[in-house]
Amino acid sequence: MRPFAAGYRFGSRINCSKAYGFICACLTATSIATTFSLAHPMPARPYSYRDDPAVPAFDDSSPIVVFDGLCVLCSSGVAWMMRRDPTSTTRFAVIQDPVPRALYRHYGLDADAFDTFMVLSEGVPYTRWSGVLAAARTMPQPWRGLAAAGRLIPDIIGDRLYDWVQRHRLQWFGSRNVCRRPSEAEKARFLTA
Repeated sequence: MRPFAAGYRFGSRINCSKAYGFICACLTATSIATTFSLAHPMPARPYSYRDDPAVPAFDDSSPIVVFDGLCVLCSSGVAWMMRRDPTSTTRFAVIQDPVPRALYRHYGLDADAFDTFMVLSEGVPYTRWSGVLAAARTMPQPWRGLAAAGRLIPDIIGDRLYDWVQRHRLQWFGSRNVCRRPSEAEKARFLTA
């Protein structure tokens, strides 16, 4: 079994790298699929954050996936997405940075509790199950197709599944001692303040 990168504290239940990779892929695809579900996004007009002086200006011309940089599952999911779609314009941002935190405050979310990741696409935020589907829609096939299939799952079920995994993610997969930061090769894919 290949060890994980330094700086991780591991959960005691899951440590098999193959199972871990499969679960990360499934949860990432599920998270992506959620974003593109028939669920209604958070009630807000597109690009409403542009009028909020508390949200610093940033390049929102492509989808942005906001994730917890201390969560091993979240960081692994982002790495998984980048490996499978190296030419994508989708960008990533850690909730520990100022712009994502300001976006969470703008939409009434608690950045410290981080109970959902967010996909910001065309100025519209998607969270929980619809966020998973939105993330999947940013990917090439077959993941984009899985997002379409994910729409068949009612939001109430998808959101409950998402919430269950979210509540247990740190216990199952562990957390990092330091926030995930992009490598030199990944910097173009990350939102920087």
